[in-house]
Amino acid sequence: MLKQVRKIKPNYRSVTGFVTYKGESIAYESTLERDFLLYHAALPNVIDITPQPISIPFIKNGRTYEYTPDYFVQFKLNDKFKPRSLMVEVKPKEEWQVNWRDWSDKWKAAIAYCNENDFRFSIYDEDRIRHHALDNVNFLSKYKNLAVDRKEVNAILQQIEMRGETTVEVILELFFKGDIYRPHGKRVLWHLMSHNLIGFDIWEDITSEKLEIYHVDF
Repeated sequence: MLKQVRKIKPNYRSVTGFVTYKGESIAYESTLERDFLLYHAALPNVIDITPQPISIPFIKNGRTYEYTPDYFVQFKLNDKFKPRSLMVEVKPKEEWQVNWRDWSDKWKAAIAYCNENDFRFSIYDEDRIRHHALDNVNFLSKYKNLAVDRKEVNAILQQIEMRGETTVEVILELFFKGDIYRPHGKRVLWHLMSHNLIGFDIWEDITSEKLEIYHVDF
């Protein structure tokens, strides 16, 4: 497992901060890095995110330098899917498009390193980070700390497990029938989604009662 090799320090010229992931604080140096972290930290198949994970040597104009990618993301493996771990450089599109020739040596070195270790290397810009799924993550974050009734939650989870797959509408009809209780029921389900306690497609309209939800093993 790779370990962080460079600490991110406060920078008054850019936006810095931390995103909490599995009880750990992962640093970012821009709002684009922040959004990358928020999205990947919410994915149930992500098992670890390491900032500044390794220094990779590369040669440019006869001199040796070191390149440190922004993040290393590891994914959950199962019998059907074995996604390769992801080494990431987060850069605004305008920056990498202007500077790609100057930066190509370090990125070629990163690609070679990843190929040797069965990783992937990708450049993530705003087109790959700021999308509908990120909007859903930000929406659900408002319900993470919602106060819920544990007995009510357990009953909902048991019902979903029994059915395997169902819809938001079915659960609302079972537990929150009537216009008075339905809004509360939606908030409870969004709370469960925000903690990945029920499965759903993060790219779908999560406010729709037709949204399919399903049981997940914790």
